[in-house]
Amino acid sequence: ILRDSCKCSSCVDPHSKQRNFRTSDISSDIISENPTIKHGKLHVTWKNDFRGAPAESAHESTYDLRQLRHPIISPVEMESAGKNRWRAYWDNSRMQHWQHWITYDQFINNDISFAWSMRTLAELGLIFIKDIPDSREMVEKIATRMGPIRDTFYGRTWDVRSIPQATNVAYTDQFLGFHMDLMYMNDPPGYQLLHCLQNSCEGGESLFVDTFRVAYDMKQDDHKNYSRLLHHHIPYHYNHPDHFYTNSWPVFETETFDNSVTEGTNFSKSRLVHVNYSPPFQAPRKVQSPVPRKFREKNEALAKFASLLEDERYMFELKLNPGECVVFENRRVAHARRGFKTSTGERWLAGAYVDEDAMLSGFKTSSNKYPNLWRL
Repeated sequence: ILRDSCKCSSCVDPHSKQRNFRTSDISSDIISENPTIKHGKLHVTWKNDFRGAPAESAHESTYDLRQLRHPIISPVEMESAGKNRWRAYWDNSRMQHWQHWITYDQFINNDISFAWSMRTLAELGLIFIKDIPDSREMVEKIATRMGPIRDTFYGRTWDVRSIPQATNVAYTDQFLGFHMDLMYMNDPPGYQLLHCLQNSCEGGESLFVDTFRVAYDMKQDDHKNYSRLLHHHIPYHYNHPDHFYTNSWPVFETETFDNSVTEGTNFSKSRLVHVNYSPPFQAPRKVQSPVPRKFREKNEALAKFASLLEDERYMFELKLNPGECVVFENRRVAHARRGFKTSTGERWLAGAYVDEDAMLSGFKTSSNKYPNLWRL
């Protein structure tokens, strides 16, 4: 393992940062010689390190002891920027105080202010941008500041406004309950942007809930139902003449660090990575008679989760004004919208997606550039 971790210029190309050897090239009969520690670095000479290498060949490796003690990739790493980063869970009361607003000019043109916004987005999963120029093109400019846009069958960007015979409930004036977008895809988008261009009609308030906070509270107070939602896969689909997508997800998606975490057992050694929830796009299930007991139990757990999402303690509400944009983590922050009256005005939002991988890359590079801003 230590030989495999060598990052010298012979092992890793200094320009492309790509490895020049395979793990399988390392000999099972490798020999280490003269290991020494000096100035926080470990120096090792390797003999017979690669299969088929001349017997007299040797390779010298140098390792930073800090990196050996704290590997870059670790499933339990508590960092501020990566996949397993620390998150600040919030409810309505906390978000009233914690809500993060940044001007469009600061977001686009001030690297330090932008880095602080990304730090907040990584923690809270929700930020707001204001004073945006009145242009339909701005949502793309905001999105590409964070990473490449996720193109879908809706397009690179898309509009949310009421239209006749809509193929999506979002394009009506009806109440739109809490959900997450594109759950019917193999890789739902990680982050969503909604830029308000018009919102003069009565109603149309935006609602947000931190589902990680709801899941945490269920885990503490109702862990039987929490456990059921770990194993309750819900099918989703998008079924229209020109497009068909289908997939299924557990409501609470976790990474497990040992093999003991199974249904009904201790799940303390697991980390919540995504919540998956989108009732408007649920697919029909195979009919079974009688209804299995476990399905009834899991449906009760789902009902409990749904009721908590709509609890005013958790729900943060505001009405976006023209020139404002919300950015949120799609598989953490569920969003909803109150119904509105088109007879009293106009409501028009422009939207875009950015993938989770692109955002994680941005978080990490920002934390490398501004470590003091990202330090826990």
